[in-house]
Order: sequence, then C-alpha cells, then structure tokens
Amino acid sequence: MTGKWYLVRHGETNWNDQGRIQGHTDVPLNECGRQQISLLAERLAGHSFSAVYASDLSRATESARVLIGRRRLAIHTDADLREFDYGRWEGLTVRQAEEENPRVFEELIRSGDEGFAAPGGENTGQLLERVGRFCELMSRRHDADEDLLIVAHAGSIRALMLCLLELDKADFWRFGVDPTSLSAISNHPGGRVLELWNDTSHLAFAERAGGE
Repeated sequence: MTGKWYLVRHGETNWNDQGRIQGHTDVPLNECGRQQISLLAERLAGHSFSAVYASDLSRATESARVLIGRRRLAIHTDADLREFDYGRWEGLTVRQAEEENPRVFEELIRSGDEGFAAPGGENTGQLLERVGRFCELMSRRHDADEDLLIVAHAGSIRALMLCLLELDKADFWRFGVDPTSLSAISNHPGGRVLELWNDTSHLAFAERAGGE
C-alpha cells in the first residue's frame, strides 16, 4: 500500500488580499479564506489521515482544524513549517519594499534565487534546512504507507516538495503555490512521485458563485 503526503497551503488572509508580505507575522484567515478551506475540507471528506501537521502560525492551524472536521485527530504544530522569515519586509507590499531602499532591493534580487534573503530575514538555504529537519522527523515517526496531511505556507510547501523529491535547491522558485491549494506526493519503493501540484479546482464553485 502506498502512502501519500497531502500538502495544503492555508486559506486567504487580509494580507494575501492586500498583497502584503506575511512571513512569520501571525495573520489569521479572513472570511474568504475560511470559505475556501471549507471547500477543500469537502473535497477531502472521504480521505483518512494517519496524522496531521501544521505550521504553528494561526492561518495554518485554523486551516488544519477546518480540514480535520469531525475526525478524531490531533494537530501537531511545528515551527519548522513556518513561511520564510521576511524580516523587515513583513507587512509591506513588494512595491513598498522596493521603494524603502531601491539599491538594497536591486542587490537582493540580483543575488540569485539561492542567495535571496529579505533584510533581517532568512535565505532559501536556511528555510530548506529547517524543513529538512521536519522531513527527517516524519521519516522516523511514520511508515511509508501512512497518509499525512501537512498544512503550511507557500515557501515551506516548496521546500517540502524539494526535500521529498530530492530536487535541486536552485529549482525552489520555479513552483507556484496558491492559497488553499492541494498537492500530493506518493511514497514508492523506488522513490517518491509528485501526483498533484497546486490544485485549486475545489474553489471553482465559489469563483462561479462570486461572479453571479
């Protein structure tokens, strides 16, 4: 029997809606985000999970609670699943971060994907290191035939994917991760397989309803 890692990004927050950089700042879900995650909960209603893990930031833990529903499962929180620490840029839009210090912004962007770090924040290697610790813990704690639900953030989900599939860290920024998206990676004797990535088809009904 093949187990899977189900990777979910939290629902929308007001800062998502405003285009603000969140990072480690603890911003809760907004009403739209709660509706979005409820739709994903309906999609996953027939799935059984051996365990549920989430970032300790409230937008992830609240999303995990909705996804669990009436299942008798505890949510195991882990700070290693947090989003990038964006340092002094947190709370700003990308445009505001650029306007704050155009020279520093330009130097950081030119430094390359692997060397990128916001002022006072962490770089890609540091994020991959802490998410790697989480992956190692899961490998010791769970068998390969168990289904795990992981609720986290765009950056930590990218890092999880690279870690699980043993991809190069230079590929980190090549993958989009939308709010309330679902991805799935299955375990196999010869290695893991990416079966689903950044799927938001469960939101289609809400989008249609909102347009009427």
